[in-house]
Amino acid sequence: MITVPSPTLLWVLGALAASMIVGSVARWVSLRNAEPALRRKRLASLRTWWILACVVGACVLAGRLGICLLLLGASLVAFREYATLLGIRDTERPALIAAYVIGVVNYLLILFEQAAAFVVFVPVGALAIVALIQLLQGKAPGYIRTTGGIFWGMMVVYYGMAHAAYLFIHPAFAAGPAGPAGWLLYLLILTEANDIFQALVGRSPIGAHMRHRIAPTLSPKKTWEGFIGGMLVTLILAFWLAPWLTSLKGAAGPLLAGLVIAVAGFFGDINMSGIKRDSGVKDGSTLLPGMGGLVDRIDSLTFAAPAFVYLMGWWLT
Repeated sequence: MITVPSPTLLWVLGALAASMIVGSVARWVSLRNAEPALRRKRLASLRTWWILACVVGACVLAGRLGICLLLLGASLVAFREYATLLGIRDTERPALIAAYVIGVVNYLLILFEQAAAFVVFVPVGALAIVALIQLLQGKAPGYIRTTGGIFWGMMVVYYGMAHAAYLFIHPAFAAGPAGPAGWLLYLLILTEANDIFQALVGRSPIGAHMRHRIAPTLSPKKTWEGFIGGMLVTLILAFWLAPWLTSLKGAAGPLLAGLVIAVAGFFGDINMSGIKRDSGVKDGSTLLPGMGGLVDRIDSLTFAAPAFVYLMGWWLT
């Protein structure tokens, strides 16, 4: 469960730390003349990025156990935020307690290498458990909305994101200079880069009046220009990072990985936007200063992780 980090993994983490230092200095310089409120928000976001990066880096070094603990903690907090958005955190306690237990079991299956059980546990078992609890309580009013809402949350927050940890027990991802940890970093870096550059291109003042919105009612700031810009950056990074972090050879595999992460990550983002819009809020919570809640930080990964695992698993076998 805990393995000795490879030299390649240590070099990659060092390079990422150096990149963050350079990026932090650049942001600090760019905010010198910004409005005080904007400066405070951007610097708070920067501090949050550093905290997240240090926590993720430490867990990556700890191997499968560290990643399972990290994603389990994030999943439980994110699910609590999700339940609050649905307005059921205080009204459906038995079903929510069961949901939290299901989240723990979901990661225990990965931790103890029960791959076959992991793949079906949440999609089949979790639905049956939550539905049974609601039925035994005679929850006829709102039964479909509540049961379906809890199940959808488990599928997205637990099952979707857990595929990032599933990389550690999937045989297709055992190879590579840094092993499964390299594949995980590859997924995380590309997903976050896609998010960041979609936002940067979408917010750019150049040609702002000519932007074409993709989903105005779900995510008004998402534009085709931002989507394409983020995808291009993701494709370039996917090709450049592949030899360092994965066993992918040539151009086709990395470009396919970049494409699936860019597209699936985008849909994960607007999926969570739809949930928040339905709940009448902009952010999942105020847990992460400058960023919102955990559901706002993991949204792209919830779709990108399973899409990446299954498509690249097929490609590699």
